[in-house]
Amino acid sequence: MTKPAMRHCSTLVLAVLLSGLPHCTASAHHAFSPVYDESRTVQIKGTLTEFRLVNPHAMMAIDVVDGKGKHVTWTVEMAGLLSLSRQGWTNNTVSIGGQLTVTGNPTHTGSPRIFFTRIVLANGTELIAPGDGDRSAIEEQRRERARQRNQQK
Repeated sequence: MTKPAMRHCSTLVLAVLLSGLPHCTASAHHAFSPVYDESRTVQIKGTLTEFRLVNPHAMMAIDVVDGKGKHVTWTVEMAGLLSLSRQGWTNNTVSIGGQLTVTGNPTHTGSPRIFFTRIVLANGTELIAPGDGDRSAIEEQRRERARQRNQQK
């Protein structure tokens, strides 16, 4: 291989390798497990005081009255605008002042913060995290294909 061709190949390889860096850096700050405990879930009930449907993570603030009658503001972290909007979420999906029950993964530190997996509105409407809904739909499709294969035998 000639020197110019070798230099071109080296440049191309370097460009390909470097193109992966921004993605790695961006996804590093979204790490779930250092903050949230995936092995546990908690449930909170309260009044929605703030909702921001934004990227990289949508956020809610919920006023919860604890067992001693003290008001505690819980932060609920969620998937971002793009993931939630694919499930039909808008700025009007939840209403400020509305009562809701949120189930999610708590922090490792016990702070009043969770990553939502499920929300039940006062009217009984259930909203699930995008990943959970996707996994459920995929699992249901897998079961249906298995049923069809078994019926063909």
